Amino acid sequence: MTMHQQDINPRRDGYVAGRDLHLHLPAQQLSLYPEERFTTPLTYDRARPIFLQYLNPEIRSCYGRPPTARFTETDLSQALHATRLAVLATDEELVLPASYLFEVPVLSVFLTRIRPLVVRGVVHYSSHIADLDSYVEHKAVEYRGDARNPYDLTPHRRLIDGLVWRPRYAQNTASDIAQSWRDALDSHGQLASTLVSVSRRWPDRAGDVETHLREVPERLEGQAFVGRFVRATVPVPLEAEERSRVDMFLSRQYLASYLRDLDAAIVADFDFGDFSCGIRQLRSSLADRVLSARAFDLGLSWLGIHDLVHHGTRWRDLLSLRATPEFGAIATATQHPVLRARLREAVIRGRKQIRFQNATTIPQAHTVVSVVANRLDVALNQTDPDRRTR
Repeated sequence: MTMHQQDINPRRDGYVAGRDLHLHLPAQQLSLYPEERFTTPLTYDRARPIFLQYLNPEIRSCYGRPPTARFTETDLSQALHATRLAVLATDEELVLPASYLFEVPVLSVFLTRIRPLVVRGVVHYSSHIADLDSYVEHKAVEYRGDARNPYDLTPHRRLIDGLVWRPRYAQNTASDIAQSWRDALDSHGQLASTLVSVSRRWPDRAGDVETHLREVPERLEGQAFVGRFVRATVPVPLEAEERSRVDMFLSRQYLASYLRDLDAAIVADFDFGDFSCGIRQLRSSLADRVLSARAFDLGLSWLGIHDLVHHGTRWRDLLSLRATPEFGAIATATQHPVLRARLREAVIRGRKQIRFQNATTIPQAHTVVSVVANRLDVALNQTDPDRRTR
């Protein structure tokens, strides 16, 4: 694979530490003012791949996009916008589950639009079974009896042309969700209120409501752990709020399973929908895996490269831009409230060195990123004088 060569010199080597601020800069030393101390750990890790959750039909349905709805040109444009940010959010690969090959009808068009990334080995697909025929046989059982079983089709071998297979180490997502489902029905669990509300309409003939709901993983008998199959095991129709809670919970646990297994992150918090399913609000180690698209886009706008990134440059140029340690430092800063304030200051101070307001070429983008990263580095040194000697 041919990579864009970067011109590295000793002065720029100093930015390598900035690229990995989550490892090298103690969070308590960051403050807006000398008397303040910020205690939230800085954990944005650019070594994590980005999982492309915003294409998932079940997750999309949690945000008002029914799985049966046609994927419009606007939807595709939003997915490509998200993917440009995903490319810039990591130094690693983009990962999609093998299920997308069958469950996302627009995937062939999407992969065509990002073909340069595929050719460069940036896009991986993941499953716990390497052989596509065996994978289809396994998934067809999970979706048996479903009116819209996508695994009744011939394996989409053309779609995986150029994609790199990345193994999953967990047995499957459903087994991960099953234990979380039982825990969620505890008195303080995520589905405790749903259990209470359903119990008010529960028929006596169905037995104990809590026991029945705890047995849902077994009642599925190997079917996929998705909302419509879960609802089919429950003897009363779920009300709109209950249905929403269950669907959001299942998608949240689906995401958690992949993020843990692949040690991945996601880009969420888009203008057109959050698509994180509430992982950010959980008190868990996964909260730092949710990166804000709004914060990324805000930073790009401050730098004057937002339009270039989203409308005026090629995929290979984005790879070139993200490969610079300066951009890594700036991307990291966008995701931390105190560093974001420092980034804003660096942009303001750097404008005197930049002769254009908005970059129209990648060389101009490299220039503004380099200038602002230098100013950001100076600002951080002033905040933490000991950093200069570490």
